[in-house]
Amino acid sequence: MSSRTAVVVGLCIGAVLVVLVPVGLFVLLLLLRVVSVPPEPDGPPLVLTRSQLRGTWQDEHGGRLVLAEDGTFSATNICGDYTDSRTGDSSGFGFPSTMTGTGTWESAEYATLDGATELSTEFAPGNVSGSLVARGKTDSAVLWTFIGDPDSGKLCVLKKVGTKVGTQP
Repeated sequence: MSSRTAVVVGLCIGAVLVVLVPVGLFVLLLLLRVVSVPPEPDGPPLVLTRSQLRGTWQDEHGGRLVLAEDGTFSATNICGDYTDSRTGDSSGFGFPSTMTGTGTWESAEYATLDGATELSTEFAPGNVSGSLVARGKTDSAVLWTFIGDPDSGKLCVLKKVGTKVGTQP
């Protein structure tokens, strides 16, 4: 092989590596990001009525959220992904991921392909809010959200206490 041919081959190999290595790294990072998102709780998105939401919900650490018929709630050390509207701070980014207090709640069907109930809470005096989405089956529903960045793997999952979701307390 002549030296001129060797130079051309070397330049071609170098050019291919300059293109393929960054593209390969990009694909690898993309795959890692997709793989690293933690799983959502079991079950499909779920639509719940206000009467099905009413009652006491508890997280795995004993935090309790009590939803009243009149649209008020009380919370004791309840997990969640909260935002302070005054400062813009949110859970997972220097703002607490558990709250205690009272306030108002409302529900609406969440815009997903299958539809699900989104429960929104606003703590009095109205600066801190959060939301949870329903999943599962009517008799074993959960309310859940990621806490902060979904890549962090932190979930808040609440289960109904006392009565089944589909029954009146």
